[in-house]
Amino acid sequence: MRPINAELDRVVEEVNQTLGVGVSFDVLYRPIDFSGMRLAVYGLNGFFQSLFVFDIVKAVERVAQRLAENKVHGTKALGDAIYAELPFVQVDRTKDLEKALINIMSGPIAIFVDGQSEAILVDTRLYPARNPDDPAVERVVRGPRDGYTETLVTNVALTRRRLRDPGLRFELHQVGQRSKTDVCLVYINDIVNPDLLAAVRKKIQGIRVDGIPMAEQSIEEFLIDNKWNPYPMARYTERPDVVATHLLQGYMAIFVDTSPEVIILPTTFVDHVQHPEDYHQTPLSGTYMRWILLLSVILSVLLPPVWLALIQLAPSMPALHWVVPHKESSIPIWMQMVFAEMGMDILRRAVINTPMPLGNALGIVAGVIFGQTAVTVGLYSAEVMVFMAVTFVASFATSSPELAAANRLVRMMLLILTTLIGPWGCVVGILGWFALLGRSRSFGVPYFWPILPFHFYGFKQMLVREPLPDIKTRISALHPVDPDKRTG
Repeated sequence: MRPINAELDRVVEEVNQTLGVGVSFDVLYRPIDFSGMRLAVYGLNGFFQSLFVFDIVKAVERVAQRLAENKVHGTKALGDAIYAELPFVQVDRTKDLEKALINIMSGPIAIFVDGQSEAILVDTRLYPARNPDDPAVERVVRGPRDGYTETLVTNVALTRRRLRDPGLRFELHQVGQRSKTDVCLVYINDIVNPDLLAAVRKKIQGIRVDGIPMAEQSIEEFLIDNKWNPYPMARYTERPDVVATHLLQGYMAIFVDTSPEVIILPTTFVDHVQHPEDYHQTPLSGTYMRWILLLSVILSVLLPPVWLALIQLAPSMPALHWVVPHKESSIPIWMQMVFAEMGMDILRRAVINTPMPLGNALGIVAGVIFGQTAVTVGLYSAEVMVFMAVTFVASFATSSPELAAANRLVRMMLLILTTLIGPWGCVVGILGWFALLGRSRSFGVPYFWPILPFHFYGFKQMLVREPLPDIKTRISALHPVDPDKRTG
């Protein structure tokens, strides 16, 4: 703690030097003097309107006149009167200069009074923000169209709008020695497992780094010891309805200022293969779409390596002759698959880096012209193009981009093992894949639950989108304080 000096001149000198007043054009310093009552006002340009400073000056003027008329003297009386007179809702005091400096750099206005060893903090922030538009990922045909933005206060309001529970908590932490980024831990107090909550809170408070410019990804890497496991141990979403649904189940959410992505903890493999569209359709249609999504995940991982293994078995098993490409190519099948994988990744990166008006044209040129030409000249067999196209479409059908990226790496490893060892390499790779998923944990919660360990009711919910009135309990793997979803 750095105590605030009661002498205004010394405080101004220290603050001006620390914040670079006169060097940084956006750091504003406004001295005020009314009948010998001296103050200093600090703020950041772009975080407030000039009218707010005018309101503060007018409030100080009214206080000075009233104290002079009543012949009241003393800096404490002046500070108390200004604190009571300011026409703003969020007004605070601090005796810590470090806290005052952090608040100034975060947006609030700080007022230092001569003769008083404390600062008055007025939250007048108006962050640059975009509208809560429809999220780019997890889009739905029916349902809400609002999504999280880069502004923390807006995201909190979008969540509060859906959950008016008095037990909903928003714990604010500041992470980063230099960035002082606002990180908000969100949970429902009487539902969440207190042990999980304490573990996540301890991880957030234990982060030691100068800054987190990459926002939510930096936070996840500090929270989860998952350095080389490709599978995401946290779920990301930009949808307030998805966050509200998970909070009611006993999950926790982490909001990071400057990012529209919200982290949901802990998470399982099944969480990544569910989509909000399932709950905006009838239970039967939602169940069918859930099966399609699960099938897409399986195809995106297993289709190429299993097909390659069957091709290797075909010479000794005539019944499998139909899986072998009709036309031979000078390039081995496994190499064609690897080149197709790499080509798709290059195309994906090119589309991201291409201006939006040209993105569709690039996809058509690469997918139609190059693909058709490659088959015509014999670089690729038609069967390889078909199988890999089905694989890529299934990968894009996966609702979680993080899960799709992990599955892509697993698919590549299975292809390599099948190429080097043969069909047994494919079998060993699949068993290793299941072992990896079965051993993984997200804050102690089994990642492959309810498959490993097997849980009948959880497995049923994974396959069937039950009618909401029939869902009576929360997810048991989270061990919520209140496992019963029924009220009244």
